[in-house]
Amino acid sequence: MRIRLLHTEGFRVTAIFVAIFAASAAALAVSVLVITDVAFRDQIVQFANADIAAVRDGYNTEGVEEAREVIGQRMAEPGASDFFLLQRNGIRLAGNLAPMPPRTGILTVPGARPRHAILGVAAMLAPGLYVFSGSDLYRANLARRQILRTLIWIFAAALVLATIAGSLVSRSFLGRTDMIAQTCRAIMNGDLKTRIPVRGTQDELDRLSQTINAMLDRIAALMENVRQVTNDIAHDLRTPVTHLRHRLERARGQAAPADYDKALEAAILASDDILALFAALLRIAQIEGGARRAGFAPVDLAELLRQLRDMLGPVADDAQHRLVLLVPQSTVIRGDRELLVQLFSNLIENAIVHTPEGTRIVVDLKEEKDSAIVSISDNGPGVPQEEHEKLFRRFYRQEASRTRPGYGLGLSLAAAITELHGGRHSHHYRPPPRFVGAGILCLVAKKLTVGTPQMTP
Repeated sequence: MRIRLLHTEGFRVTAIFVAIFAASAAALAVSVLVITDVAFRDQIVQFANADIAAVRDGYNTEGVEEAREVIGQRMAEPGASDFFLLQRNGIRLAGNLAPMPPRTGILTVPGARPRHAILGVAAMLAPGLYVFSGSDLYRANLARRQILRTLIWIFAAALVLATIAGSLVSRSFLGRTDMIAQTCRAIMNGDLKTRIPVRGTQDELDRLSQTINAMLDRIAALMENVRQVTNDIAHDLRTPVTHLRHRLERARGQAAPADYDKALEAAILASDDILALFAALLRIAQIEGGARRAGFAPVDLAELLRQLRDMLGPVADDAQHRLVLLVPQSTVIRGDRELLVQLFSNLIENAIVHTPEGTRIVVDLKEEKDSAIVSISDNGPGVPQEEHEKLFRRFYRQEASRTRPGYGLGLSLAAAITELHGGRHSHHYRPPPRFVGAGILCLVAKKLTVGTPQMTP
């Protein structure tokens, strides 16, 4: 665990931040020490200048004796400089320092003991009369060492705490990544129902887990869809293939050429039906692949629905239906015009084919905030509630519809077109005056919602 911990991304990030903190702390410590040292030296020099000024005033007032008396008084005062010297021609007149070569300005001279250097200020009061005032640097050096020791302890404690915190964060990160890896291994072993636990903290790992779970849900749905499509293909193809075989067997037992021609014509028609079925499946797969999304362009949805009304209105009249269109002047979205025509024509034709005579079919387009909502509704008998979720499955057909031509792929194609446009579909049954049904929401340009509800008579 220790080796794995050192190789986690969390530990690397923590190490980087610890290194940055260490460099910042070192820079801060150097700055504090420099500022403190400068402040101590400035204070010593300030006291020394004050002492030199007092001695100079005394000398200027009453001569050398007054200067000696001022030095004696300053040496006795608390908070004054530690060391004084008043000398003339190399002979000490006052103070507690030995005579020294006369140098003026800010000086550092050796003290009586090691590590006790004296910092002070020297000046000439008169020709041959030299004065010096200064303080021992030992206290300043001692304070600097104490500050440095304190900073080192603070730095060491912060470093230890940062390392511990980094280890805890890395351990937590490692545990959560282990759960993700464990879930992936379980899925690889065939358990498609396993999902990554989510803490609900909405951090980056939570968002990653939610995305992976959504992907797994989508994969599981696709796997289930493949299984269901495989079963449905096997079931729906069995009948036409069996009929084709029977026709060919009957033709083999018949000698008349006309019978052969009829059998071959029937076989060709049956083969065309099977090829049409596979063509529809391939078209759905192509749409679900998303390749058509690159060709999206602005589409006036209101104008498109008006054209569909003009095209399908006579069909509805022939079936003794009434097709009503309620659309605004213009509603523009981004999409594939050809696929949108197929989507809405499928839904309208379903309403025409699967409802009794006298049914009123309403195509309604309206806008709500940033959404364009299209509902295709009718007042036919509707679909039972328990079958709503099955309507968009491939090959699903109600018992009443199995006697009509088709394979049950129309609404599956509509669902694929909906998802290509980033939308959603649903089906509802509500009594009038509200009618909402199979709905599609396309989150492009303007949001598009499409429905195929039924109204009760």
